[in-house]
Amino acid sequence: MPIGIISGVIGLFVTLPVHAQKSDSIKSMLLPDVVVTESYQQRQAKKSALTVEVIEQDFLRKHFTGNFMQAMENIPGVQAMDIGSGFSKPMIRGMGFNRIAVLENGIKQEGQHWGADHGLELDAFNIEAVNVLKGPSSLLYGSDAMGGVIDIASPPIPSANMLFGDVTLLGKSVNGTLAGSLMLGLKKNAWYVQIRYSEQHFGDYRIPTDTIVYLTQKMPVYGRKLKNTAGVER
Repeated sequence: MPIGIISGVIGLFVTLPVHAQKSDSIKSMLLPDVVVTESYQQRQAKKSALTVEVIEQDFLRKHFTGNFMQAMENIPGVQAMDIGSGFSKPMIRGMGFNRIAVLENGIKQEGQHWGADHGLELDAFNIEAVNVLKGPSSLLYGSDAMGGVIDIASPPIPSANMLFGDVTLLGKSVNGTLAGSLMLGLKKNAWYVQIRYSEQHFGDYRIPTDTIVYLTQKMPVYGRKLKNTAGVER
């Protein structure tokens, strides 16, 4: 009887080292990165009790033709009133001039109030997003916002230290437009500087006809080009 017990103990000690030498066969797998993005303008609009229509930069670039208000005409209720070659005044639901408040980074742009030949004094290439308010809620911005509000936001200041830039080019064959905008910025600790230069050159619009009807009278169009539609914007 004692002999059987000794052999069992010996067998136990012999098998333990062999079992401990087995390697782990679990395979590791690296999952791809997941990037979650959210628009600050859209998030702020969700918190507001007002009816705010947020226009992102992607929409503006898709419909941009060199004139900011012509791109905004794709928004229901918003129109552009042409006041000359390359310039437009904003209108919301038929109201304009001092019935519309235009803000850029929270500062009112009132230059377009003073006359029919005064347009918006802003760089159309330097716009990050636009908030459009229609109806009585716009009165929170003052008595000159009876028709609505166009709140323009410029690109935000980066949080990290960096040297950055942006180049935008635009061309159109209908009037020979050549336009471009160059931006260069530097963020270093508490210092931030940014410069931008934009310029546009465009000629007379070409049309596929030799005559047009104006006040029930036919008028010739020489060279199939509309005169006085060319210009330069800086």
